[in-house]
Amino acid sequence: MKDRNTFVRKLEGIALLMIVLTAFITKGVYALDNSTSNSSPTSEVSLEKRKTTNNNAEANDIDLGVSERRQIDRYESAIVEINELKEDLEQTKKRMKEEVAYAKQCNESAINSVNTSISGASYALTILGAVICVVGIGLGLYITLVERRVRRLTDENRSILETHLKIKGEVERLDKNINRNMSELYDKLKREETRDLVKRLVDVPEDLINLCGSLGSREMPDELFSKVKEAYEGIKGGELRSEQVACAYMALCFQQFPALALFDKDLGTEIESRYGLLMDASFANDIVKSSREFVTRCMDDSILHWREKMKAYFIALARSIHKDLAELHTEIYKTLTTKENRFNFYSILHSEAQLTAMAKIYGQHLLSDYKDVSGNTESEKLVLEEIAQIDEQEKKAKNTE
Repeated sequence: MKDRNTFVRKLEGIALLMIVLTAFITKGVYALDNSTSNSSPTSEVSLEKRKTTNNNAEANDIDLGVSERRQIDRYESAIVEINELKEDLEQTKKRMKEEVAYAKQCNESAINSVNTSISGASYALTILGAVICVVGIGLGLYITLVERRVRRLTDENRSILETHLKIKGEVERLDKNINRNMSELYDKLKREETRDLVKRLVDVPEDLINLCGSLGSREMPDELFSKVKEAYEGIKGGELRSEQVACAYMALCFQQFPALALFDKDLGTEIESRYGLLMDASFANDIVKSSREFVTRCMDDSILHWREKMKAYFIALARSIHKDLAELHTEIYKTLTTKENRFNFYSILHSEAQLTAMAKIYGQHLLSDYKDVSGNTESEKLVLEEIAQIDEQEKKAKNTE
């Protein structure tokens, strides 16, 4: 396009130069004609002379006019050619302008088409960008939800794994406990069974006739005493009460809860009224256990404070089948851990005629432990001397017999 415009400009310059040249040539021809036709005669004489001269030179002038005419014809031919060239140049210029206009129109059409394509592409890219943005947001939300779900599942799986590990550890621990501590496990199961049996007594108090043997053969914690008492209260004074059921409850309380039952304001009196029956019905180990807990409970306050209660208990014990049980007296003496308690206990037994035989047994323990001990009080020395005299008298009596 740039080369074509340069070519057109060159052609226009050449045409303009030809036009100027033609104008100069035409002006020269017209000037020559005017000089020939417009020459003014100064005088008729000179005109005549001229005519003569001209006639003389006419022959020569004819030859000169022919040459000028030929030259003019050449100029006119050149002018015609220049005009034709000018017309060609004008047509070429017009055609070039049309081509330029067409090319410009084509360029504008191409530019418009490109602009339209760019605009459409931009619109399409905008829509595509919006779609990609929406898809990206949706994909991001989906990935976030999936991530949260995966995290939740991971946490749940971790929690389940920890739970399973705990369960596994618990199972292994139980297995070890079962294998290594079979007796302990058995005791736990037995305690649970005991609680269930006592609970049944609360619901069906008279069922103790059937359960007394089972409950009496096992250790019952002190916390169950209130439940047993509640069960006994269920038959007390009612139609279900019978001496057999009442004695069964008294025997159970005496054997399992002596420290609580014997000092209970409701059950204590009823048990004391049945001391002989309950002690004779007890096994040796049961009477030892009950007596030890009874003495321990008395020492919590003061032995002398419970003097009468202890007299009643040991009078019944002295009349029972266990009165000569050496293990029983040894265990009671050991339970009286202090020297003061032992001397006070001896004074209680010694003050009651029915307990003389039992007082001798405990007197021998005192004499053996404190006869040669320094630091005894005067009253303690007198007690020891009295015990020694009684022992000496019994030996002499035996030797006399």
